[in-house]
Amino acid sequence: MRRLFVVVVLLATVAGGELLAQQELANPLVPAKGRPRVYVGPVVGYNRSLHSSGFQSVAGDVLCPVFETGTGNGYYVGGSFEYLLGSPKDSKSSIIAKVLYNYIPAFYDEEGDRLPSLDPNGDVVYSTVRHVAEIKYSTIDLEVLYKLNLFDSYFGIVVGPSVGLVIGSEREQRMELVEPQNAVFDPALAPDAIYTDNGRTIITNQDDLPGHNPIRVGIKAGVQYEIPIGRVLLVPHAFYNYGITEVSSDDNLRINALQFGVDLRFAL
Repeated sequence: MRRLFVVVVLLATVAGGELLAQQELANPLVPAKGRPRVYVGPVVGYNRSLHSSGFQSVAGDVLCPVFETGTGNGYYVGGSFEYLLGSPKDSKSSIIAKVLYNYIPAFYDEEGDRLPSLDPNGDVVYSTVRHVAEIKYSTIDLEVLYKLNLFDSYFGIVVGPSVGLVIGSEREQRMELVEPQNAVFDPALAPDAIYTDNGRTIITNQDDLPGHNPIRVGIKAGVQYEIPIGRVLLVPHAFYNYGITEVSSDDNLRINALQFGVDLRFAL
C-alpha cells in the first residue's frame, strides 16, 4: 500500500510539472524565449605571419643578400559583436564586427658569404655567415565581416575588410657567425656596428620600417563552425588575411597571415 502511495505521488508530481510548463508556455504574459539576435564576446587566436619584401641585409652593399620572404608566429586578441540578419529563428546570415590587437611578426634568414674572422688566438680564419632580420609588427584592427551559414548547418563562410592602425613596426637586422664555433667577428669589419653574443653577432641596423604606412588595409576570408552551448556560441574559425596595402613602399613589404582562433559569443 505504501509503495502504491509513493508511485501515485510521483506520477502526480510529474503530471503537475508538465501541466505547469504547458500553462507557462500558453501564458501570453510569460512568452517562451526566442533565439537572440545579438551576440558579443571575446576573441583569441594564432597568426602565422607571411611577409613578402625586398630589402637588403646591409643597405647599399651589393654583396649582401635581399630579404624576400619572412615568416613568424604571432597572435590576436579582442572582442566581437554579431547581429543576425532576418528573423533570428531562421537566420542563416549575420554581420560580425571585431576589434582586435594583432601581432604579426616575421623572421628572415639568408645565407651569406664566407668572411674573415678571428679564432681564439687572434688568427684570421674564414667563417660561414648568415644574415637575419626580425620584424615586430602590430596593429589595432577593426573588421566588418559578412557570415553565411551553408547547407542548413552551423558551418559558415565569412568575408570582409580589415582596417588596422599600426602601433608597432620595429626591425632589427644582423649578421651571425655559423661556424666555426670558436670564431668571432673582427671588430675592424664594421667599426660603428653593435657587437653582441660575445662577438659572434653584428647588429647592422635597428629602426622602424622606413616609409611605413600608418594604416594597413586587408581583406579576410575564411570559415567558421558554431557550437551552441545553451545561449552561448563557441565558434572556432580559420581565415586568410590578405594585405591590400603595402606596409612599407621603401622595402616593398606586404604582410599577410593565416589565422586560427575561437570566438566565445554570449547572447544578449
